[in-house]
Amino acid sequence: MTSLLSQPYPHNALFSRYWLLVSAGAGCFIALFLIVFQPFGASYWQHPDKNLILAGYGLVTFLCLSGISLTMPLLFKRWYSEANWTVGKEILGVLLILVIISVGNWLYSQWFFVSSFRIKELFSWIGITVAIGIIPTTIITLLDYTRLQRKYATDKLSVKTNTEEQPTSASLETITLIAENLKDTFSLSPDELLFIESASNYSEVVFLKENTLQKMLIRSSLSRLEEQIQNSDIVRCHRSFIVNLKQVTKITGNAQGYKLQLKNVGYPLPVARRYTDLMADYFKK
Repeated sequence: MTSLLSQPYPHNALFSRYWLLVSAGAGCFIALFLIVFQPFGASYWQHPDKNLILAGYGLVTFLCLSGISLTMPLLFKRWYSEANWTVGKEILGVLLILVIISVGNWLYSQWFFVSSFRIKELFSWIGITVAIGIIPTTIITLLDYTRLQRKYATDKLSVKTNTEEQPTSASLETITLIAENLKDTFSLSPDELLFIESASNYSEVVFLKENTLQKMLIRSSLSRLEEQIQNSDIVRCHRSFIVNLKQVTKITGNAQGYKLQLKNVGYPLPVARRYTDLMADYFKK
């Protein structure tokens, strides 16, 4: 079980660039759910601003989620790094989110209904939240982990060796990359290019020259260079990388997605989830 909890897992959506959408969606869902179904005895409670008060719990949820997504990754960068995210961290992260939301809702209830502050009630509220949330959170996370493991399995994928590949006209053409000033250029053959990585306002071209790894900085966005390359083997695999798929020596996969190992490169390149199907089609046996 311990080894399973330490397995890589995709980053929680709350800590991605979609945090605002996730937070707003959760807040709206809570507000609508409480107004429409009125659970926990809310249907028996009467107040002229009842719907507005119930919607307040949705607002509290939105504020809690936004606060978590903005502060936690900054305060605990290493812990919340996607490269270090695991099944166990996902379960703990979801439970932490539930606890913080429950505390926020409890404080909102205390403030609105002007109740006396009792710490025992707060811990009781948190205990109930964790007890209710831990089983479905664990089950859902483990089921999703199993699904992702199957999705990113590489047993049906294979990497062709150079001896298996036939030279094409595209592999013989020269690639010319033009900088934003339209004056600086850099040319190389497709067989020399390994990958291009986004580097702030520049792009770093990593290539092989006489079997030696070399790098060249070009002042240009990655998207702009991508438009200049007309080669089906050289594609975007991540928001930070363009990769030459003919230089891939090994493809691995886990619940976080595919990783590409290239010739003479000591670390794998990540494949974003939006490019998963592209990679699967290219390396299909």
